[in-house]
Amino acid sequence: MRPSEDPNRIEVLVAIAAAEGRGDAPEPPRPAPVFLEPPGRIVTLEQAARRLARGMRDGMIRNRDGRAYKPSVTRKYEAALRLEVVPRAGAVAVAALTHGDVQRLVDEIAAERTPEHARKALTALRVTLRVCQRYGELELNPCDRVRVPVAAEGEQPPRVLTPEEAERIIAAAYAEDAQLRRSLGGPFARLAFASGLRMGELLALQYGPGLDLDAGVVHVRASLDRVRDEHGRYARMPPKSKASRRDVSLPAPAVTALREHRLATGRPADGSPVFLRPDGGQWTPSAPYRSFRRAAEAAGIAPPLPNPHDARHAFASWMLKAGVSVHGVARLLGHSDATLVLKRYGHALPDELAGAAETLTTWLQARESSQDRHKAAAET
Repeated sequence: MRPSEDPNRIEVLVAIAAAEGRGDAPEPPRPAPVFLEPPGRIVTLEQAARRLARGMRDGMIRNRDGRAYKPSVTRKYEAALRLEVVPRAGAVAVAALTHGDVQRLVDEIAAERTPEHARKALTALRVTLRVCQRYGELELNPCDRVRVPVAAEGEQPPRVLTPEEAERIIAAAYAEDAQLRRSLGGPFARLAFASGLRMGELLALQYGPGLDLDAGVVHVRASLDRVRDEHGRYARMPPKSKASRRDVSLPAPAVTALREHRLATGRPADGSPVFLRPDGGQWTPSAPYRSFRRAAEAAGIAPPLPNPHDARHAFASWMLKAGVSVHGVARLLGHSDATLVLKRYGHALPDELAGAAETLTTWLQARESSQDRHKAAAET
């Protein structure tokens, strides 16, 4: 080929002519396509698991709501895959996995470890293969309809605290605060029972944008992660899901308690965390957790000792008992599916069970009296 016919030489001449105003500029070269994985490569389960962990950490792989995964969630998924799934099936190609393969894997983990380990492994594996579906490496997710074996003792129902037990825990938490000359456990327990917020949501609350004491409303817009970031702090993250962004009205006693808490902690400005150490630093998530447990023990609550999440169970159960609809309770808890309320939180209170026989007797007597009245009216 003569130099004048060299394509590179022609592009140079065209560019020079365009610069001198004697023609149009050439089109810029198109970049070569970039592939995350070489086309046609068989992706193994170990490769897919490593890609998921890496993508969750750098924010490339996100949850169904398009949000970055919390570091604590990333750590749990990575641990379940690394310890339970990859050693057993890491070399298997994801395209070759079947529903039966996954079910046998889950059964094996449950038998060798515990059903809870199997459940966590299945959750992490399901997300891993969902990414494979997204990238066209898998058509159907073999994790669908896989069942996790139940523990021999059965699923332990959540602890449902009565209002009287809750008041005893709150009182004990305030007594410990007075002894330690601080304000933490009492207001924390009061707010937990009054709002049903998750632990991370409680610790992420800020005055003003999160806690409006004038309106008596909690605006859930963030959650505190349980894993420290690179700066050694617990990062404020978006809520767990879109449904978790919600507003919860507070009863008057909770508003009063939180006003007193704000005064006791030096009247922090709007935007400041509601629960802050006296030196201005962050409380570790374990501090209010342990305070709640110590208060429960001091209050004489029967074992097993409840934890702050049991306040969420209590809140939901009380709401249902008070007549709030299932859909309404779901909104207050931040659930997108109302059936989760019935499954997780629709537990009967102990006093309701104790009075069940009396309730049935009253209903039968009322029904019998109604039938007698109708019979007497018919005879006359």
